[in-house]
Amino acid sequence: MHTQTALVTAMLLTSAWTAAQAPGLRLFSPTQANQTQLVDGQGTIVHTWPGTHSSTMHILDDGTLLRAIVGAPGGIPGSTGNLQQMDLDGTVLWFFVVANATRSMHHDIEPMSNGNVLVITWDIQTRVDAIAAGRDPATITGTDWLPDSILELQRTGPTTGQVVWEWHLMDHVIQDFDPTKANHGVVANHPELLDINYPTVVLSNGDWNHANGLDYNEDQDWIVLSSRQQGEIYLIDHSTTTAEAASHSGGQRGKGGDLLYRWGNPEAYRAGNILNQQLRGQHDPRFIRPGLAGEGNITVFNNSYTTTESAVFELQLPLDTSGNILLDPVTGRYGPLAPSWSFTEPGFYSQFVSSAQRLNNGNTLICSGMQKRMFEVTPTGQTVWSYTHAGTGTLFQAHSVDRSQWSGAELPVSGGQVDFDYLVDSSLAGQTYLLLGSFSGTAPGTLLPGGVTLPLNADFLTVSMLQQPNVGVFVDTMGTIDASGHGSSSIVLPGGIVPAALAGVSMDFSHVIFDATMTVESASNVTTVTFVP
Repeated sequence: MHTQTALVTAMLLTSAWTAAQAPGLRLFSPTQANQTQLVDGQGTIVHTWPGTHSSTMHILDDGTLLRAIVGAPGGIPGSTGNLQQMDLDGTVLWFFVVANATRSMHHDIEPMSNGNVLVITWDIQTRVDAIAAGRDPATITGTDWLPDSILELQRTGPTTGQVVWEWHLMDHVIQDFDPTKANHGVVANHPELLDINYPTVVLSNGDWNHANGLDYNEDQDWIVLSSRQQGEIYLIDHSTTTAEAASHSGGQRGKGGDLLYRWGNPEAYRAGNILNQQLRGQHDPRFIRPGLAGEGNITVFNNSYTTTESAVFELQLPLDTSGNILLDPVTGRYGPLAPSWSFTEPGFYSQFVSSAQRLNNGNTLICSGMQKRMFEVTPTGQTVWSYTHAGTGTLFQAHSVDRSQWSGAELPVSGGQVDFDYLVDSSLAGQTYLLLGSFSGTAPGTLLPGGVTLPLNADFLTVSMLQQPNVGVFVDTMGTIDASGHGSSSIVLPGGIVPAALAGVSMDFSHVIFDATMTVESASNVTTVTFVP
C-alpha cells in the first residue's frame, strides 16, 4: 500500500520528482561485521573502516568517519559508550569514552556544524530516585532507573571531550500518582511534560524511555528525539542554556527544556487512547534538510505500523506564522492528523532498528534493518534501488554519502605530500578522472562543456593541472577508475619551491570524470588543502 495526501499530489505535479536512483554511496555498519561499509549503486562494497560493532555513523564534512561503538558486549540493547572518529585509512583521530558512574551513551549520535556532537545517554539513577519523583513503586522491580538525556560534546583532545550543553528528561516530568511526591500535577493539563508513570509497564532494567534516535535542525535550533517506550517523538529547544534546559522558561521559544512538540501517541499525555496511537517502536526521526522536497518536515521509521508491516512517515509540523508549534485547542493533541506522505508494502517489516532519509532527488532511502535491506523509493512508491547485506546481524541505520573525493587537509611549505582518494560507483570503472585545483575559491564555479559545473573558480592552477597532469608535483592526477570504483592521485611538493609567506593560504580541489568520448560526465565535491609552516 502506498498513500499520499493532496499535499504530496500537488508536489508531484509541480516538482521535478525523478524515478531514477540518486547518485552517491550508502553508509552502514552491519552489527556483526565489525566494520563500517560504503556500498555503491551496483551493490559493490567500495570501502570499509575496521573496528568493533557500531550502531550509528556519519561521514563528516572533512571526510572523516564519526561513529558510536560498543564498549562492552551485553547490557541493554543499543548500549555503546564510546565515540570514535577515524580517517579514511583507518587511523583513529578521536576516541572518547562516554560512560561512567552517572551516565552511559547509547543508540544514536548527531554531528553538528560547529564541530560538536549530540549524543543520547542514560542517566544512571536508582529505584529510590524514581519513586521520589512520583513513579509507582509497583512498576519497578529492579534497582536501576535509567531516564534519558542529551549531551552536546566538544572534542578537546585525542581521547578527551567536554559537555558544553545538556538536557535531562527527568527535569520535565509530571505525575498524578502520589501527591506527597515531587512533580505532582494534572497530567492532561501539561503536554509539555512527560508522565513518569507512562507506560504502566513493570521495568526490571530501568530503561523507561529507550530513546533510540535523534537529529538536529540548525535553522530552528531544534532537536528531535524518539522514545520507543512512549511511542512518541519530541522536539526540544536547543537554544537554551544548560540552566534553562533544566527549567520551564528561557530559550528562543520561552519554554526552557520543556517539550515543544510531541507526536505519535496522544494517550501518553491523556489526549487520546490506544486507537489514536500512530507510532509503535519507531526509530530514526530526521529533519528533511533545506533545499530538499519537504524541507523542514520530519521523516520517521514506524517499525510496527501494523503487526506485519513497517512504514515510513513524513510529518508536516503544525506551525503558525511565527514558527511556533500549535496544539489543537479542540482535541488537545498535536497534529498532523496523518502523515503528509507514507510508504509501506507487503513484506516490508522490521520490528527493531531501521531508518529513513530524504535524498537530493526527492526519493527516500530506507533501511529495513532486521531484513538487512536498504532500498530507495520514489514519492509514488517505486523502488529504484535495493541492496541486501549478505552477512549476519542487522543494520541500525543507513546514510546517503554524496562525496566521492577524500584528501588530506594540510601541506607543509617546507615540502610534503597530499593524497587524494576517489570512491565512486563501480559502474564508472575504466573511465578517466582528472584532479583540478584553484586558489580562487569555489563560487560560482566554472561551467564545463557538456553542462557540468566544476565547483571551482578557474585560475592559473586550474589551467596548469588541466594542461599538465601527471607532471612535476602532480602525481597520477589523471588516471583510470579501477573495477572497484577507486582512483587516487597526489601532490608531492619538494622543499624549497614554496615561499614561507604562503603559510595559511588554501587551495580547493575537485576531480572530474570523463566518459569514453572524453566528455565531462561529473564533478566531485571540493576538498581544501592549506599550506602550513
